[in-house]
Amino acid sequence: MYDIVIWGATGFSGRPAAIYMNKMYASKGHIKMAIAGRSKSKLEKVHAELGNPDVGIIICAGADAEAADVVAKAAKLVCSAVGPAAKYSNEMVQACIDNGTDYCDLSGEIHWLRKMYDTKVQEAIDANVLVVNVCGLDSIPTEYGVKTLQEAAFEQYGEYCNEIKGCFARGHIDVAGGSFESGKGVMEAIANDPVMEDMVSNPYSLNPQGQIEGNPPCPDLESVIYDDDFSQYIMPFPVGQINARVVRRAHALADYPYGKDFVYSESKLAGKGIVNKMKAQLENFFVSLFVSANPTKGVGKMLMSLGPKEGSGPSDEKMVKNGSYSFVFFGRTPSGKTIQGYCHSELDPHRGTAALMCETAMCVLKHRDELKQTSGFWTPGTAIGEMLKVNLAKNKVLEFGIGELDSEVGYAASI
Repeated sequence: MYDIVIWGATGFSGRPAAIYMNKMYASKGHIKMAIAGRSKSKLEKVHAELGNPDVGIIICAGADAEAADVVAKAAKLVCSAVGPAAKYSNEMVQACIDNGTDYCDLSGEIHWLRKMYDTKVQEAIDANVLVVNVCGLDSIPTEYGVKTLQEAAFEQYGEYCNEIKGCFARGHIDVAGGSFESGKGVMEAIANDPVMEDMVSNPYSLNPQGQIEGNPPCPDLESVIYDDDFSQYIMPFPVGQINARVVRRAHALADYPYGKDFVYSESKLAGKGIVNKMKAQLENFFVSLFVSANPTKGVGKMLMSLGPKEGSGPSDEKMVKNGSYSFVFFGRTPSGKTIQGYCHSELDPHRGTAALMCETAMCVLKHRDELKQTSGFWTPGTAIGEMLKVNLAKNKVLEFGIGELDSEVGYAASI
């Protein structure tokens, strides 16, 4: 049996995940791993790149129940970099539950996550299976960034922040074909379904059942605005809408430690001055065209045809060029005291998100009995706790700090 199977190992997050997991753990004999995917020839190419004959290969196309069962039977934990999850991952999640295999993924598809939470939680609990979603850039930097800031606020002021704002501050995220298809899948799900549209647009749509309504207003940012706290313009950040919902879910799962009035929002820094404002407005206009379009009709279909195709993505050279990434956080307590924090990674977003998932998987695999949760569907922070943050810093994947980021590394808007 393998300790971990990286499923989707030939993709633009899966391949970096396979490389990272092999370099850090499998090649050193710490784990036994395999790579899985639908293309034998592509898997063999990745396998050759790893240079480790002990790494196994398993052929498993998405949405294939029999193949998923083979993978789940062969692993203690499945790491999924496959997307869109709503299209390909239902069978794998079910196979993991049926076979007592833990599972983690990178999915940030709100409609699919909601479906999983509503239909599979009790099955996972009964099977003693731990499922940890959103284990990458969605949404570990944000979830742990908020937790870090709140702990510092309480230590300094004796009270938690009742408002925190997060911003993607530095870096460039290329949209790979799988990620684009995931976003398109959410848009298709809500296009002609008002109930689904209302659910996805609800800022608390990922909260546990019974805790979705009755929360303080916290709408997603829709336009470029000047923010006095960050002393520059901020703009909508599509990934941030997912991240913010995960923070709210984590807060609810933890029984509201910061109070029922706590609100979190996330956007992207856009810089100072009229030129940066105009560039941000132009970017937001084009992003809004895609996000608001109906992908099942006319103009929407045409726009979707212009997006990256499934299987496409940035080259290794482009990922290196994209450089490091950072988030910044600004919190305010009920008494008006303020505090700032940040997280920073020297990895580019694609390799960074892969490393985040791998470190999550290793915490679950190696320290399962020490985790905060051992079954059901959880976020990384609510399932694992401080251990993951410590390991991320130790392995130079992601580091968190209190204060202004530019006093440490400097940052610039990604526009």
